[in-house]
Amino acid sequence: MPTVRASSTPWPTAAQAWLAARGGLAGLAEALRAPRPGADELAEARELLEYWERRARRLPRWAVMRRREARDMARRWRERVQHAERLRYGPGLLGAASLYAIERRAPASLVHRGRQAGRIVLYTTAAAVLTLLLVFVAAVAIIAEVLLGAL
Repeated sequence: MPTVRASSTPWPTAAQAWLAARGGLAGLAEALRAPRPGADELAEARELLEYWERRARRLPRWAVMRRREARDMARRWRERVQHAERLRYGPGLLGAASLYAIERRAPASLVHRGRQAGRIVLYTTAAAVLTLLLVFVAAVAIIAEVLLGAL
C-alpha cells in the first residue's frame, strides 16, 4: 500500500500544469536559453562597456580628459548592462543565479565591485609592505649606529 508521502509531489498542481504546458523541465530550460527581445541590447551594451573599460585602461596618464570621458562612458554603459540584465533575468539573487546558470557569467555589478575590492586589497597590501620595509630599514639603521658607536 503506497504511503501518502510517496504519492504526493513536491510541485503544486498549478506549477505542474504550467510545466506540462511548456514541455516539462526541458521546455523551461529551453525557454530560459531562448533569446528575448532585450538580448540584442544586452549583447551590444556588454560590447560597448568592454570597449570603454578597455579604453579607460589603455589611455596614457597624461590624457586626463579622455580618461575621464572613458570612465564616465563606462559607468553609463555599466548601468545599461545592469538594467538589461535585470530585465532579462530578473532582479536580485534569483536573477543573478539565473544569469550565472544560463551564461556562466557574473552580473556586471558584481564584476565591477570585485575589481574595486581587488584594487583596494592591492593598495592596502602595498602600503603595509612599504610600512614594514621602512620600519625594518629604520631598525637596521639604529642597530648599525649602536654597533658602530660601541666600537
